[in-house]
Amino acid sequence: MSAYPREEWVMTASGSGREPASTSGWDARLYRRWIGYNTLAFLTVLTVGFLLILLGNDVLHMNLASHNVILALLIATLGAALFGGVLGALQWLVVKERVPIPRKVWITSNVGPALLAWLLVIMPAVISAQDSHETVSTAYLLAASQSLALGPLLGLSQSLVLRKVTARWKWWIGANLASWLIVDAVIYLLSRWADDLNVLTGDGSLIEVYLTLIATTPLTGRALLWVLAPSALTATRPRQSR
Repeated sequence: MSAYPREEWVMTASGSGREPASTSGWDARLYRRWIGYNTLAFLTVLTVGFLLILLGNDVLHMNLASHNVILALLIATLGAALFGGVLGALQWLVVKERVPIPRKVWITSNVGPALLAWLLVIMPAVISAQDSHETVSTAYLLAASQSLALGPLLGLSQSLVLRKVTARWKWWIGANLASWLIVDAVIYLLSRWADDLNVLTGDGSLIEVYLTLIATTPLTGRALLWVLAPSALTATRPRQSR
């Protein structure tokens, strides 16, 4: 059983009665914060990741023929830690408003999927570009956009944390999958209609990759509020002693 009782009712604003807990979970303030915090995180993560890749290319000279593959793995680990630390910490500022999930636990759930994205998608593309004397920065941008396919994996990892506090935790997996697929499909269609929007099929640009990532936040934000709606919670905050 959960450590805290399920909360099915909430006090009205006047405090004179009780009303059924919200089933939609809608909160305009938290919705705006989710979009804002995720946008800030993506801007920070992609920019610093871009600088890490340039460092690896210009200073470490990563390539398959050298002995610097370990250094490439180190950069991938740093990139994943950055992703999990920044994105996880900022997302937690919204999550904690609804459920008592420890910050460290939420951040850790972001690091694993990020590490897979760096190891399986980003770093191989960068090293391959280095070996073939292609533009490393372009390879990074393309790999970053292609790693969007691992977005649902992030939702799966986070859902394992949410299952302890909400009955709707399985829906978070589907919500992430749907949001990433919808954005990917829209960007793909736009890239077919306009040559300048070629994040998934061409060289892309830093701004386009930013927009691709940021475009998922309104969808995931609304889904999170529904998943963490008061009526869906299986654990509530412990009462603070006065």
